[in-house]
Amino acid sequence: RRCARKAPAHCDWVEVRLDLTGLCGGRWLELCAAVQARGRPVLLTIRDAREGGRWRGPEAERLALYLAALRVVAAVDMEIGAHALMTLSTAARSCGVQVVGSFHDFKATPELSKLRAVETRGRHMGADVVKIAARVRNAADLARLFALPAHAKGPICVLGMGPRGAVSRVALPGAGSCLAYGTLGAATAPGQPTCRQLAADLARWGIRKP
Repeated sequence: RRCARKAPAHCDWVEVRLDLTGLCGGRWLELCAAVQARGRPVLLTIRDAREGGRWRGPEAERLALYLAALRVVAAVDMEIGAHALMTLSTAARSCGVQVVGSFHDFKATPELSKLRAVETRGRHMGADVVKIAARVRNAADLARLFALPAHAKGPICVLGMGPRGAVSRVALPGAGSCLAYGTLGAATAPGQPTCRQLAADLARWGIRKP
């Protein structure tokens, strides 16, 4: 609602986490449209509980919410492991809406071969952007994440979660990751910075204009 009233100065896009708002039966479509009208493209996410979200309802109902949003948002995010992703991708493409296919591992950073297989599956399912987020435990985990953008088959967002992954949220955009996530309120992932802090850090390193 705050974003609908005034576009946040430090955000290029606004992610609406519908699974966290409790607005599924309310005026959420109007609010998404209002945010877009303020000059900030909306990325709609209804994150499944199996990947860290709060959506526990039927998959058909979740897909219906996504499809209803295609006329008022610029992009949608659905998990690469979701069976409905290809259906959503096809519908989104016909509406000129971008699709982010996402993968989250809150326990560890998988081996590089698995991460690349995740990217391949995401492309196959129709994702325009593949997002990979994994918990960083050590330098080897960070190295695997940094290896992804250079050999990606298309736009990719890579970020590390947890205290040891914090550096990746600023450094990876400089290494080819196409999205960086900050928060306007409570963090939605471990180690997530505020939008203000993230924008300042990216500007300090010449990755984003002040």
